[in-house]
Amino acid sequence: MMKNVRLNKPAIVSRAKSEPTPPPFPRSSELDESREDNGRFKCAAVYWKENIKGISFPENGRMKLDNTHLLFSGIFGTKIECDLKNIISVERAARMGGMVRDAFRVLMRSSDLSGERNGVQHVDDDSNNMSYLFTIVVKDHTVVMDRIQSAIDEASKRNGKDDGEMSEQQTLFRRLPPDDVLQKMTIIGKQKIRGVSMQDYFEVAWSEGHHCDKEPMYEPFLTSCEKNDVKVHKWESHEKGYKGEWCGETYNLQRIVTFNFMKKTIGETLVSVKHTQRCRRIDNDRCIVHMTLDMKGFPYADCFVVEVRHVASRVGDNDILVEIGLFVRFLKSCMFESKIRTNTSAETTKLQMTLLARVVEGCKPFAREQTGDDESDVMEGAVSIVAQRDSRMMHILTAVIQFMVTYILSMLLWPLIRLKLFDPPLPPPKSTMEALDNIRKRVLELQKISLNDNVPADQKASMVKEIRAVNAALSRIEAIATASKEG
Repeated sequence: MMKNVRLNKPAIVSRAKSEPTPPPFPRSSELDESREDNGRFKCAAVYWKENIKGISFPENGRMKLDNTHLLFSGIFGTKIECDLKNIISVERAARMGGMVRDAFRVLMRSSDLSGERNGVQHVDDDSNNMSYLFTIVVKDHTVVMDRIQSAIDEASKRNGKDDGEMSEQQTLFRRLPPDDVLQKMTIIGKQKIRGVSMQDYFEVAWSEGHHCDKEPMYEPFLTSCEKNDVKVHKWESHEKGYKGEWCGETYNLQRIVTFNFMKKTIGETLVSVKHTQRCRRIDNDRCIVHMTLDMKGFPYADCFVVEVRHVASRVGDNDILVEIGLFVRFLKSCMFESKIRTNTSAETTKLQMTLLARVVEGCKPFAREQTGDDESDVMEGAVSIVAQRDSRMMHILTAVIQFMVTYILSMLLWPLIRLKLFDPPLPPPKSTMEALDNIRKRVLELQKISLNDNVPADQKASMVKEIRAVNAALSRIEAIATASKEG
């Protein structure tokens, strides 16, 4: 759980404009070592300046951490000074469109939300906070994150927050760390639900009307998706909890959902599905529902299961952000893994996004307030990014294959054409006469083939008669075409 501290002045980002030259950059031997010097932690770091278009530009420098501030000095004169009392969280982050997860982001509350200063700060859209993206040159970035978090905790204690009380302003801008298990999955959808408490969200989406005044959600949803024999069992609890097989986490609640449906494969087959759903709530800040989908009744169904994870996190005072992750887990090797993963992901994504839309609609009557533009609340999930990327890759792959096939065929057929062992296809005729000439050539070839020595005499006579009829028909067509042209 992320620690919370008081929020005072924002971070200071400045450039040494008054200095004729930037301060000398430390020697490489100094940068390659991280050490503690009189209580100050130092290490080499890279600051990624993010502009409004989302493009990041790196600047090498040195990061320093003391009892009150997190400092960064860059080789081009950029200076960042973050008061520990003003840091909201230190989160793991990704670069290069999520492909590289070697960075961390320092999230801060800023009193100046009019825009970016010096074009180097990133404004977080969820709560208008400022953030700074760093990577570490040599040392593991998680170690540095732990150092910074420990310094934040110590600063919080020194400011009289040992009792755990938080001000109203801190509560509004507190940010939870990312869910670790969700980071291992493909994010297929996100959506912010405004004005809804975590309790209302849980009762609407997952309680199924037990111990509350909300209407059932999950069983009617599956029934509307043409699922048969739907049974949603009640949530069960155990003093030792329920441990997830894949994620390894312990949950407080567990329930079983079963249903079946007809699936088109070679024919139609009856597919039986079992959802093992586990739930854990972290105070009023986060609700996690993890599902393991086990299917039977079609080929290779015993080779895999599908892991789906719904993570609802509080954002601000009354809003929550729902993220859905998906992972196809193979239990044994299968030659059709790629096809199974693609088809299963597409089907599951469609079902889960439909469920999310129904949950949002179900939560609207219980919203305390409605602020902002509803359209801005819907954030495209990774599924759209993945789908677009897969579409582009498929288009490129198809073009490459077509070029290679055309080139190889040309290389193989060219010697045959040169040796006149292969007749290339005739070009389309441009006139009636040209078309008739082409047909006559083919009829002549037909006559040579059909009247060889292997054909019986009675059949030869019949073929000669039919070929004469074809030639006569062609002559009549030619006469008609000539007459119409002269006329």
